[in-house]
Amino acid sequence: MPRKTALPPIIVKRHLGSHDEEEHNGTWKLAYADFVTAMMTFFLVMWLMNITTTEQRKGIADYFNPVAVSQSNSGADGMLAGRSVDKTGSLTTPNAAGDQASPVASPPVVASVGDSDRQPAGRKDPMPHPPGGNVPPVDLLRPATESAPAATAAQQPAPGVSATRAELEALLDRQSSELTEKVALETLERDLRQRIAASPDLNALQGSLVIQQVPEGLRVQLTDQARFSMFKVGSAQMNEPGRRLMRMVASALASVPNPIGITGHTDALGYAPDAKYGNWELSSDRANAARRELIASGIPGGRIVRVEGRADLDHFGASDPLDPSNRRISITLLRR
Repeated sequence: MPRKTALPPIIVKRHLGSHDEEEHNGTWKLAYADFVTAMMTFFLVMWLMNITTTEQRKGIADYFNPVAVSQSNSGADGMLAGRSVDKTGSLTTPNAAGDQASPVASPPVVASVGDSDRQPAGRKDPMPHPPGGNVPPVDLLRPATESAPAATAAQQPAPGVSATRAELEALLDRQSSELTEKVALETLERDLRQRIAASPDLNALQGSLVIQQVPEGLRVQLTDQARFSMFKVGSAQMNEPGRRLMRMVASALASVPNPIGITGHTDALGYAPDAKYGNWELSSDRANAARRELIASGIPGGRIVRVEGRADLDHFGASDPLDPSNRRISITLLRR
């Protein structure tokens, strides 16, 4: 018999899924690429929101709106710009079937600068131009290296923002000026009252001085009393107590530069019907007499901007038209 020989052992190696094979299949690269793309898009959107104004962001949103009017043509050339007309007459996308046609936006209209008055009614400009200007809107999606003028225009503030900032600064300045002026008028009112209280000969005339804060400014009214009158009856000649009171008011008004208005008033006691001189003339002459006394007391004549007579139209004591307080001189420190 032939001699049996030993056969070599057969070794079967089975490779199951291992950790090394999972690292080299490349699936994680796709996920990482999607993540990087999403992050880049997010930061691009955040950057655009930071450097654009509200009007520009609205223009960008309208640009990507599928039903908004675009300033650019589609990729297809032709009269309908890549669209077809279905049986109902609606414009459809070129790849839609006739029975599944979906209406889309009308063909875009390319409007040149300065032709805004010829655009159809109700159509919005996706990137509005500055009012009153001929500068085209800034293309925020174009790289800065592509157009130098676009980069320069992007660095300039929007007209609406500049106007709003200027209006805000003007409003703050006006409010500050009004506050300062109000404090000055209140200080002047206290000064006048202290001067009268400190003067022995004028202390009895405190009831003749009426100080009021009015919308026009600070009004100082010098009124007559039952036992005191600045003028003789029916005359525009000021007596000595009236001059002292007027000089005291003038010394207080000299500390502020505001313009001054003077108004004369009378009571309802009238003249004869056929008289050529009446309450209108009397009130005007007394206002002019007060003006001359203020100028003589040191008030510059240029500060007096209004002198008028009101006769007996504006009564101080409304209950009695013949009340002595109706005969008065109103000196108004006008607001600037």
